Amino acid sequence: MISGSPDSQQGQTRDQHPSLNLGNVSSLPAVGFISPSAWLDPAPYEFTTVIQEPVLTQQAIPLLPDFDFSFESLTSEVLAEQLCLCARTLQAAGCSVVVQVGNPFAWANVTSEAEAWRRNERIASATNLPTIMTTLAIVEALRAHQANRIAITTTFYSQTWNKRFTDFMELCGFNIIHASNFYQQGLVKQINPEDEEEHFRYTDLDNPVEAMANLIKASVQSVKEKAPDCEAIAIVGTGARTLDILRSLEAIAQCPVVPADTSVYWWAARQLNLTLLPTIGRFRDLSL
Repeated sequence: MISGSPDSQQGQTRDQHPSLNLGNVSSLPAVGFISPSAWLDPAPYEFTTVIQEPVLTQQAIPLLPDFDFSFESLTSEVLAEQLCLCARTLQAAGCSVVVQVGNPFAWANVTSEAEAWRRNERIASATNLPTIMTTLAIVEALRAHQANRIAITTTFYSQTWNKRFTDFMELCGFNIIHASNFYQQGLVKQINPEDEEEHFRYTDLDNPVEAMANLIKASVQSVKEKAPDCEAIAIVGTGARTLDILRSLEAIAQCPVVPADTSVYWWAARQLNLTLLPTIGRFRDLSL
């Protein structure tokens, strides 16, 4: 309980903190997640389940409820400003690390890895906090594994997104020996086989969580069979949740598995020197 009259304390607070922002009142480390608009993001909760120590999370979402995930929207100045505002909001809430959730935000329409890092730096410079965009966490994790011959499953991605992401990874210097999505792997059928923009709508599945887990396992198996000598398998499509099945995926792949959703947990934990639990698979012993 705070002693003293509310009126006198309120006046003192305004003098010392004009914005009435009192900062972080917890001694626990706090990680801020910038979640995609118009998408239910489990990352802020999931992160707390892979860390041994107590940790807090905060979430900020760009105020774009009609966001359509088109390349035009992903590369818009409006979104770029919103991402910076989200980062500042998370810093004001007491976060010391910022994670931008969602894969295409870093790579959409870029022509070099450096351009993707400039997007990352723009968000980071809004706060001067350690900051990572999801795709760049994948890049960092693959390099930490010293993997160069990479196979990729782009899961529910359209044919266009599959190619665009693969092209970006090649810009990063990786030797992409195989890349395919659920359609190309024969795991699901397109509604319109002529539509190269058609994503697989996993939310239409009867049991999306269980069905997607089975699809991801089958997808990794397919990729491994097509690229048996790969040094790592990357999994993209942040909606393809892998945390609960990561060790099973590693057993199938018999090599490092680097998914979009869990790569950011590894990166944030390393920034704060937090202990990762066994559920995070090979990430647990991977240095940044």
